[in-house]
Amino acid sequence: MYTEQISKMIDNNITTASDLTQTSKSVSDDLNFISQNILIYLSLIFFIFGLLGFIGNVFTYLQPQLRSNTCCIYSLCGSFIDIINLFSNLFPNYFSVKYGIDVFASSGLCKFSIFLMTFLPYLSISFLCMAIIDRFAITCEHTSSMRRVTQLRIVPWMISLTILASGLFTLYASLNHDLVPIYGCVSINPTLTSISYIIFSGLLQPITMITFVLLTYRNVRRSRRRVREVVRTSGQNLRNQFIVTIFAQIL
Repeated sequence: MYTEQISKMIDNNITTASDLTQTSKSVSDDLNFISQNILIYLSLIFFIFGLLGFIGNVFTYLQPQLRSNTCCIYSLCGSFIDIINLFSNLFPNYFSVKYGIDVFASSGLCKFSIFLMTFLPYLSISFLCMAIIDRFAITCEHTSSMRRVTQLRIVPWMISLTILASGLFTLYASLNHDLVPIYGCVSINPTLTSISYIIFSGLLQPITMITFVLLTYRNVRRSRRRVREVVRTSGQNLRNQFIVTIFAQIL
């Protein structure tokens, strides 16, 4: 009798353990299924929201009172680069997860993908730097040579120079990455890659932006009387343009 009770208890424990294992496996399978679907479609959701923001920026910066503003032109270029960056980063992950396509199938694709991942964000911030420099140039004296930066005929040259400089400053990424067996597309010189990233992305761009913001603030303080006169004559129009520009940057 006692032996039968022990046997039943053992059977019950085994059955309970088996049920728990099956339940745990079922929950794990459900979570894996949900996570895979989230990874697949999350990229599309991000792209849709990014595209909506980009369309808003385009409509804002192409308004008649802003389309000839050099600062808005640089900001619009930055928006174009942002949507290209979003597209180039999200869709390879989407195809990789959904269809199993390896975007790093060769050494050339590895270097090219890493270059785009580094170049496009750097170029976007570089255009932001150009917009800040343009605002600084506007606050300079009329006799200053910096005023030439605000001329429309100079903008294509400045855009080309920005693209060229950004490409040179991010070339280290593709040179220091390669396809390594087992490990995949990784940096073959992590120390040099980290130092280059810190110098060009972590120091050069922030220092440039902070410097020109402070210089702009200094110029505004020096020319406060002149600015007040301009505000009195066309204050409402300038305020509207300023509000539209700030709203576009928030988007």
